[in-house]
Amino acid sequence: MRNLFKLLTVLLLFSCSKNEEPQEQINQDTLQKQVNQDALVSAFFGLDNALPSILCNQLGSQLDGMPVNFKFPIDASRLSETDFEVVDSLGNIHTPMCVSLAPANENGENRTVLLFGEFGTAVTNPPVEVRVVGDLFTTDILSGESACSEIINLNGIITTNVIPLSDGPSLFFAQRIDGNINECNSGTQTIQVAWNGGVTPYISGDSESDLFQYYIGYSDSSGVLIPHVPISIADINDNDNFHQLCFSTSDEIVKISMMAYTVEDPNHDPNLYSEIDVSSCTP
Repeated sequence: MRNLFKLLTVLLLFSCSKNEEPQEQINQDTLQKQVNQDALVSAFFGLDNALPSILCNQLGSQLDGMPVNFKFPIDASRLSETDFEVVDSLGNIHTPMCVSLAPANENGENRTVLLFGEFGTAVTNPPVEVRVVGDLFTTDILSGESACSEIINLNGIITTNVIPLSDGPSLFFAQRIDGNINECNSGTQTIQVAWNGGVTPYISGDSESDLFQYYIGYSDSSGVLIPHVPISIADINDNDNFHQLCFSTSDEIVKISMMAYTVEDPNHDPNLYSEIDVSSCTP
């Protein structure tokens, strides 16, 4: 009887220890999954059968264009079209014909991957999900970027935040930049912003250099947001989705907004009012 009691005690202790570890592992896995999912912000159905297939070094029909936007910069050396799958509303799975970080591939950018291929049709069968199915890695930020860095394998993450073709662009990222990646020639601080698709001026007669007057930056004074208008804009006329806003205030800019109907995407859809917090890392 004594031996039986010892055996039951050992089994009970073993059972408790065994159950504790998987629970801890589950919590870690859940946290890591959340970090990974947050890394894929959105996909934007930018163009439907409007891009020549020669962009993928192939002859054939016109292609769809879909920018896919990430929180962290992407390692270009590991980027491949087979890293992605696009699912349409009928459940069909599409692999891009080719992918590129261009044109948003300058230092401090590299957060938007442009997918080319056939991903559905805008009205009857739009794309509804984008999956990362290959070993696609993020990379470290550069000196001068305020955004946090997280080097992770994106394999297995998905987003159902696929903006329809008829919707206009919106802001998905902002950070403070300095040093060699700062293109502002004046001012005291520079805020880089990114749209989920390429943008050009919507207002007739405006050029991209005029867009600074429609952005507003906000500093925080004891919980009250104080507006500041940039004095100029940089990183323009390069056909991508990034701008650099040049501010003369020394107050830290914590949020950026853009009024509606000021920019448009390549499908000529104007933006609605959009705002985004400025990413920063605290020690």
